[in-house]
Amino acid sequence: MITVEEAFETFRQRLELSETERKDTIRKHTSVRDCIRGGFDISRDFLTGSYDRHTKTKPLKDVDVFFVLGPKDQHWRQKPPSEILDAFVARLRGEFGKDAVEPGRRCATTEFERNTQDKEGKVLSIDSVPAIELSDCYEIPDRDLGRWIKTDPEIHAEKSTTKNKTLSGKWVPLVKMLKRWNRSADKPIKPSFLIEVMAQDLVDGPFTNYPGEVRRFFAAALDGISREWKDPAGLGPPVSDQMTPDLVQKAVTALRRAETEASRAVRLSQQGKQGEALAIWREIMGRYFPTS
Repeated sequence: MITVEEAFETFRQRLELSETERKDTIRKHTSVRDCIRGGFDISRDFLTGSYDRHTKTKPLKDVDVFFVLGPKDQHWRQKPPSEILDAFVARLRGEFGKDAVEPGRRCATTEFERNTQDKEGKVLSIDSVPAIELSDCYEIPDRDLGRWIKTDPEIHAEKSTTKNKTLSGKWVPLVKMLKRWNRSADKPIKPSFLIEVMAQDLVDGPFTNYPGEVRRFFAAALDGISREWKDPAGLGPPVSDQMTPDLVQKAVTALRRAETEASRAVRLSQQGKQGEALAIWREIMGRYFPTS
């Protein structure tokens, strides 16, 4: 029987993208990028978000692409944010069909797979984000706030890379594991980027092992989930602005349950009861976690 630490290593490997997924991602985001370029003046476009930071979990949902508007389309900045978002939606629907494209808060989402279970090689959706490049950052439209907000995904990526190096390359896999837990627990923490932001602050060296650090995150997040978590770039609205009181309570319940069960699994492992510990970890982390 494998040990808990061996199971976490297998879990880490299972969360890595396969070659099939990489190729499928390239094919789908390329088709979306070609579509948007064909209808707007785009000075450049690039992958961003958790896919670019290598913290995206399976299946690949909401892969982000930034589209920096060129001179001919700068006029959108003077209009309500919903107008450019709706224009992106209309363009994408013309290519992929009405039912395949949905308007989002800050993007237009093209869905390639609906009503599907997690499957190897599946890229479920691509998010197209309009952006205006400023001298020191970007602005993107926010439908809910009714205004353009500042952001800088390049700062987010830099902070992620730095943190991962500080923890000898173990921070990114840990974040992917925590995001996988969040998805398995019916997404009590929204958006998933909030988990990354919290992990920047709550996970420090020296790094012990994955089961120990996962349990410690649950405990620390339980204390911190009701806090306001600011944009790491110091530009946009709080990352935690989706966490309504009801959602905070849902997250508290999920984190408390996860921390309690993780502590029990750690004790069982220390007692040599690997099979029982593995079963609990599987219950916590979801179906990608191995038990043998």
